[in-house]
Amino acid sequence: MKLILKTAKQARSGLPLSFNIVDKSSKLRYISSMDKSYATEEQGIELLYRGRELSDIPFVDVKQYNQFADELDLICLSDQSNWSQDFIIPPHYKELDVEGFLTSIVEDAEPGRQQRVEQELALFRARNLFPVLQTLIYIVDTMRKHDIVWGVGRGSSVASYCLYLIGVHRIDSYKYNLDIHEFLK
Repeated sequence: MKLILKTAKQARSGLPLSFNIVDKSSKLRYISSMDKSYATEEQGIELLYRGRELSDIPFVDVKQYNQFADELDLICLSDQSNWSQDFIIPPHYKELDVEGFLTSIVEDAEPGRQQRVEQELALFRARNLFPVLQTLIYIVDTMRKHDIVWGVGRGSSVASYCLYLIGVHRIDSYKYNLDIHEFLK
């Protein structure tokens, strides 16, 4: 069985985002897309019918579902997709103010670099990716602590100046004028 979930961007463009059910417990896996994806009510019903847990799937609208959740002894769904906030990292990283962390790194830098950080943070915030940034900060800190070497940078991630500041890669995307939209398509 194949389910089609659409992001807002894809809904406008008419391009589908596909998930395939890959095992009998009806777990989903991404086929493509970095955009936040939302399931429809019909897809949620299909997943419930197949015995799938819904708490980690972001929905377009959960109000109607939650109205009946108590009656049917089901877990209510959050109206925000917090699926990326369940990473297992130390609590002080989960509570880390990503915005403050990154802006403090560039507070003495030229205004263009500060503006680039603000622009990228707005894009990360709009996509609910701050938990991912918190996790990346934890991973980089852990790798540095244990003297683990990682690559210079690869692929579209080098277009992110924030990832450069965190230490994920060593390509200064501001210096080379790389467009952040190459990373967050």
